[in-house]
Formats: sequence, C-alpha cells, structure tokens
Amino acid sequence: MIIDFTISNFRSIREAQTISFEATSDLHLEDSYVINKGEYRLLKIAMVLGANASGKSNVLRAFEMLPILLLQPCENKTSQIKYDKFALNPLYRNKDSEIKVNFICGQTRYSYEVGFNNLSVTRELLKAKPFGALRDHKIYERFTDESKLVSSIKWGEYEGKKYVPSGLARDLKTTLLHNRTLFGAYLNSNVNISWIQEIIDWLGSYMMPIVKTTNQHLDSFTSEQIYEQIIKKEQVAELLRRADVGIRDFELEKKSEAIPPKIIDFMLKDDRLSDEEKKRLTDHPFTDDIVVKMIHDGAQEGIPMDFQQESNGTKRYYELSSILLKLVQESHFVAIDELECRLHPDLYEFFILTYLKNSHESQMIFTTHMREFLADKDLFRDDCVWFTEKNREGATSLYSLADFDSSVLRQVSSRYNAYKSGRLGAVPYVGDTYIDTNKNDGDHE
Repeated sequence: MIIDFTISNFRSIREAQTISFEATSDLHLEDSYVINKGEYRLLKIAMVLGANASGKSNVLRAFEMLPILLLQPCENKTSQIKYDKFALNPLYRNKDSEIKVNFICGQTRYSYEVGFNNLSVTRELLKAKPFGALRDHKIYERFTDESKLVSSIKWGEYEGKKYVPSGLARDLKTTLLHNRTLFGAYLNSNVNISWIQEIIDWLGSYMMPIVKTTNQHLDSFTSEQIYEQIIKKEQVAELLRRADVGIRDFELEKKSEAIPPKIIDFMLKDDRLSDEEKKRLTDHPFTDDIVVKMIHDGAQEGIPMDFQQESNGTKRYYELSSILLKLVQESHFVAIDELECRLHPDLYEFFILTYLKNSHESQMIFTTHMREFLADKDLFRDDCVWFTEKNREGATSLYSLADFDSSVLRQVSSRYNAYKSGRLGAVPYVGDTYIDTNKNDGDHE
C-alpha cells in the first residue's frame, strides 16, 4: 500500500509536492476510510479538488511515472525517459526530477527515492523497515556519472547478511544502464533476487493504469473481464440495477471479423509492431470484439438495446463497474481523473460509498470538480481531501484540508461554505462577465 508520494519538477509541479495516505489521529469515519496495516493507519481514498488547469491531472500522472521507471525500463543506451519537466522556468530544464515514495510490501515498509531526467536515472536510494523493527536500514544506493554514463551501487546489509551476494551483484550490474532503475535492470537480467521480485510483483499487480476522461476503450476492458470470468457478470448487472439506469441485465457475444488482406500487409510492414504481434496477426487475421446488449425494463419483458445507444452516464458506469469490483475483491491502487465525469451526483456518491464500505486494502485517488460533498461532514474526513492551486509562476501546490488549523476552520465549520467563499483557496478567480459586443475587431483603443 502507498503511505505517501512526493514528486518534483514534473509538468506543472515545480518544487516537491507530497500527497499522503497516512490518516491523522481523527477517528471520524474510521471503519469506512482507514486501513490498519501493521503500525500504520492508511486511508483508502484521496480526492483532489481544484480549479481547471491547477494541476490536478498532473498529480495523477505523477503516479504513473513510478511503474514506468521500475517496470518499463529503457530498451537500450540511446532510449529516453519520456516525460515533461516544469517548463515555465528555464532553470528547471537542467534540473533532475525526483520521486519519493513510502510504501508497504508484505511485512515491510520501504522508502524509495529516484532522481531522473530524460536521459538518465541519476540516483536511487532504497531503505527498508520491517514491521516491529526500531529503525530503517539502507538496502542500496545508486549514483550515475552522467559524463561517463556509468552507474555505481553501494549495497547495504541487514543482520549481517548482504541483500545481494557479490556474484549476483556483478550479474545485475551488467544490465544496469544509465537510463534504467535497478528494478529495470533486474527485469533485463538472468538473476533471481527474492526481495526485488516481491516488490516488482506487488507494483505490477497493485498499481492499475490511470483512468482518464478520454476514450480508453474501458468498456472493452470491462467486457473482456466479464467474458473471461475475471469478474462476475451478475455482480456488474447488480451494480447497474442499483444505479437505477433502467437496466435489468445485459448480454455479451464475442464476434470475429476478418481483417482485409491489404490492411494485414500494411501492418506487417510496420516496424512499430513486435515480431510476436506480427506472428499473432498472421496466425489469427481477425478482430475479436465483444458485443454488449443492455436489457432494459419494458412493458412486458426485457428489451435488448445496443451498448452504443445507451446514455453516456450508463456507459461510464458500466466502464467503472469493473474498476469498482476489482478494488473491492482484490487489492489495487487506481487513479481516476474527474470521477464524476458523465455521472449524476447521486451516482457519483453511490460509487464512492460502495467502494469505501466494501473494499479492504485498496486505495483510490481521484480528481473532481464536485465540491458539494464538502457540505456533508458525514461523507468524508478532512485528511482525505486535497487541493491544488497554481501560483503566479504557474507552479502547482498541493495541500490537505487537514492542514488548516482552528483559526481558519473549526470542527463545526462548514467545509463547503469555506471552500466556496475562497477561504481554502484552490478556486478559479474569474473575471467580469460583461462582453462588449459593440467593439470592432479593428478598434484597439
């Protein structure tokens, strides 16, 4: 599980900004919001509220960088690490970006730091603190000489044992390119180191891809999960019935269509396709699509309708149903951009409450413009609400509702009124609504 996450020099984020999932001492809504993991009390949810273009989505994108750096290593020495630094100050073009993350894997708290730029991973530091231990200890520290593009590692020990024996360390270093993290080097090596593999397995299964507002074909993902019986069809149908969108059930049918020979020839000549993908295309020159038909309540019996005829809200909830069920039935971390997108406020609230009441060791962070939830203190904890705000130089700052003391926000104060009035910041400061329709285009006075 994620304890906290810090990012700097990434898109609109200039100085280091931290979002924490560690719960405060407040016991409000403890059973629904807080997970006890060893000595740690961690939150299931973090919601990020702020004006348009304040950096909310960039906070979510920052979380994507962790699996990219650790699980998707650069292919060779000339490959670049693709991401955007803070662009509004020339001084930051030559500065490294940095991620710091504290997380729990198994019965150990790990602290990981990585400095990087588009060309190199410049430094790494990994510390561990097993549950019950008095202090943490260093596992390894890595530095890269960018003038020579050569990296060096200092290995730590625990209870007199080396984390990586000398022979395996030498083998691992042969794949440690300057633009790869140690974990990326491990994935390209022929060695087996249990603690590295455990972290890789955890990260690969725990961190789900970000859910965006753009078309990600998430409906196809949901249909595939159901068709492969990874999630149960009846559970998705029940979520749709409870959402009161007029659907009693749905049907799935897998259809295959032949790909035209000219398109196959074109795809086989595309260098971007791997040999494995080309072989799969040659062996099976068909597109496999799962057709969804929603069964609506009718006058006498269910009426089937094509999925594409459904409302955008129904489609969105069907898409999110697979995410919700995976969060409830398994342990995952997911970032969702604009969770309320295309959803009625009541349905948006229903999604959150269903997740909170039924999940166990999952975590979710989402951005939202829906400020109305702040009016009901029985729905949220202060420490799960975060705000983004940009300064005059366009840099994003990130802060929690729990950061405000009693001089700004008393326990009985309305969080909604405080936010709406601008006392908490993170609101757009819009200009005059007047439009001069009489002014000519050529009049510059």
